Amino acid sequence: MADKPATDSQARFLDRIERRLRYLKNLQDAGLGVYLPADEAQRNRAIDQVVRSTARHGELALLSADTLRIASERLRTQLEAMQQVLPHDVQYRNRIKRAW
Repeated sequence: MADKPATDSQARFLDRIERRLRYLKNLQDAGLGVYLPADEAQRNRAIDQVVRSTARHGELALLSADTLRIASERLRTQLEAMQQVLPHDVQYRNRIKRAW
């Protein structure tokens, strides 16, 4: 029974992330994009910060590392898809660099 509140918190958090992703998808459909930093470390920090700020204060301690990782991956996928709607010169100047 102790796992139930944590599971509920994680489900609510992931639902909240999905609502944010639907909003970002609507922005993309309207031709708008969110600029991502070219540096991968900076991009990861920004995405992690958005994910953590989406969690409510009381539920952050209840969220597992896997839940935060899943939310970060989903957000990263949507934000990277939005890069296509940025003007070509912005895409060229801001080629996303990966740490291979």
